[in-house]
Amino acid sequence: MMINKRKIAALLLLLSAGMVACDDDETYPVTPEIAFRSLEKFVSVSQSDSLVLTFSFTDGDGDIGSPESDPARRDVFVKLFEKKNGVFEEAILAAPLEYRIPYLTPRGNNKSLKGDVRINIDYNILQPNDTIFYKVYIKDRADRKSNEITTATIITRVQ
Repeated sequence: MMINKRKIAALLLLLSAGMVACDDDETYPVTPEIAFRSLEKFVSVSQSDSLVLTFSFTDGDGDIGSPESDPARRDVFVKLFEKKNGVFEEAILAAPLEYRIPYLTPRGNNKSLKGDVRINIDYNILQPNDTIFYKVYIKDRADRKSNEITTATIITRVQ
């Protein structure tokens, strides 16, 4: 009888450990979180050089992105910083650097989302040989603001 109880207890322990190990669904906080991946410079033969900013995101309730029925809504907010006299200052731009993420809908029971976002940024409005970087954050559909990331610095070309 004692052996059977031990076997049952061991079996229950193995089953519960197996259930935890089989849980492939990752869960994240409902406030979005982002992480910098890369900032790549693309030099064009025309005057429109561009950068591609890539960052990853996670969101626990999957409410990322704007519906097409709301064309004015923006999800990604970017601030540009330029080096002036050896010190970085936020640039004052004529139009804000704001971008849309397509409306995302998680599938299945787990509503968590994770992925990468790539944004093309035209930077030909800057002075030649500027050293620049960006600060970025996103907001989900519930208007929860993510953490803010800082990109790597990059030097613009002589124009």
